[in-house]
Amino acid sequence: MLKKTVVLSLVLLTIAALLATGCGGGSTQKTEQFPTKNLNGIISWGVGGVMDNVSRSVTPHVEKALGKTIVLSNKPGATGAIATQNVFDQKADGYTVLYHAENPQLYKVLALSKLDYADFEPIIIFGKGLSVIIVHKDSPLKTYDDLIAAAKQNPGKFNFGSSGVGGLPYNTSALIKDQEKINFNFVAYDGEGPLVTALLGKQIEATAIGVGSAAQYIKSGDIRALALVSNTPVDILGDVPVLGRIKPAYQEKLKSFGAFFGAYVKKGTPDAVIAKLTEAYVAGYKDPKFQEYMAKNGITPMGITGNEAKQFLSEWQSSATWLIHAAGGAKESPDKFGIPKPTK
Repeated sequence: MLKKTVVLSLVLLTIAALLATGCGGGSTQKTEQFPTKNLNGIISWGVGGVMDNVSRSVTPHVEKALGKTIVLSNKPGATGAIATQNVFDQKADGYTVLYHAENPQLYKVLALSKLDYADFEPIIIFGKGLSVIIVHKDSPLKTYDDLIAAAKQNPGKFNFGSSGVGGLPYNTSALIKDQEKINFNFVAYDGEGPLVTALLGKQIEATAIGVGSAAQYIKSGDIRALALVSNTPVDILGDVPVLGRIKPAYQEKLKSFGAFFGAYVKKGTPDAVIAKLTEAYVAGYKDPKFQEYMAKNGITPMGITGNEAKQFLSEWQSSATWLIHAAGGAKESPDKFGIPKPTK
């Protein structure tokens, strides 16, 4: 009887040990085999927009590295908050990837969502979308200094085209206002297309839009570029003055300024899965065809992952939310959410 009891105990201990080490098809083994099925890629903006184009340009190269298909779906709405919530509602298993821009880092102060990128893990940030300050070809303003001087001579009367709060045109105008201590007469339009139309129609005196949207008009001579809002030039704009070079006081702010485009998974996704996704997305990012796409569309390559990406996201949120708050566009103070105020 005693021998049977000992044998039974040994059997039970062996089974327990096997279960503890994940033998027999446990979760550890499944993680090591990731991915075992196709993935879903949720794009936060509509078809034809920059985020959509970035996502669809890089994904085929990622699929080659991953060995699986990534089924792309557009879920636009609420400045990307619908797509963000959709991915957050899925399992943290790496099978649902969020393709999104900078917007979640503004959601809390704009009262759009309780989520931000602290609720996700960055797989990669592909690159930055920069803005360029433009005027009509017939404008008497020839330089950035001319623009600032004109605005100071007519406080509150200089018509500067802007967009919805949190958009790249709005954030650029908020940056200029903060740095130069001037008051524009902000004229709001629904997106970059209407802004260009208003500028060509001389309804506004100046504005700032994305490089990709402005390049064709600059090349045709219909508009004049006064400054690229960046610390470094982009080939697509040729010799357009770089704001960080002509105005060194801007350099620190510009390090974490502009739109950006990346891929994310829900926080809690296993580290091994994040590592495999990161490897595949880095390979996709480095593909010459994707690099060519970014160059042709004025996107500054970044390719940052892991802690470097997290630090960038944090610094960007700090800078952008406090700029918007200072410009009067925030519904909530960044203080409420523990977002630190930039020290520089």
